[in-house]
Amino acid sequence: MRPEARREPAETPGHARRPDARATRGGLLPAARAALGGLLPAAALLALLPAAALLALLPACAPAPAAPPAPPARPAPPPPPSTLGDGELGEYRSERFDLLLPLPDARGFRVEDGEGPWLVATHAASSTSLLVRTWREDGRASRAACEARARLWRDLPRPDQSLTAVERRIDVPEGFDTVVAIGVADAPPGAPIDGFAVAFGGSGRRCFAFVAETRAAGPSAERLVGERLASVVEISLGGLRLVRETAPAVPREPLP
Repeated sequence: MRPEARREPAETPGHARRPDARATRGGLLPAARAALGGLLPAAALLALLPAAALLALLPACAPAPAAPPAPPARPAPPPPPSTLGDGELGEYRSERFDLLLPLPDARGFRVEDGEGPWLVATHAASSTSLLVRTWREDGRASRAACEARARLWRDLPRPDQSLTAVERRIDVPEGFDTVVAIGVADAPPGAPIDGFAVAFGGSGRRCFAFVAETRAAGPSAERLVGERLASVVEISLGGLRLVRETAPAVPREPLP
């Protein structure tokens, strides 16, 4: 299922400001931090020179030798990995969870919102995925209780096992006590970088969970991870809205 693209994002309380595109591991993804605090590659030309024929140096009576085969053409370099900022903004509405989820480069996302316990949105070009859901609790849905329940259902990134860039309380969805943590997983030098943003919130008897993960490799990995996290935190998390105040008609999952 593809979300419908639209030109202009709606202004929604809780939006973060436009992120800074820079990100370094030493600074712990400042682009992601900028998304919460507010929110060119060059190609090399390679010339292939064919071998020159030396017929003028051969005796007149000698047959002309066949010209050597031209060297094979070098393949074109692959396109740069997506930063989620090249496509149109769109919005997906989940009837199951009664929420509206803005998506950067909406046409590049594949959304699965069927029988599974989570709404899953995957952007293959940028190795980015989103997990979102709301549910109801029998008692008071505190943020800590909502996070504990979500982690019982699924193995989710843990900020204490990574290099956390920022952790902050946000008003998303509106009226919820929500905290978002953004960071990168610890990895040896030269290995791909895994970044994440996790947010859990509670209001009344309703819980909310949002998880974004992305991966990048190569010399631009830190910048790409920072830019992608900044985009999904600012646009998808910051712009998420609940359609109704009542809890959705999705039964709570049994404990494992």
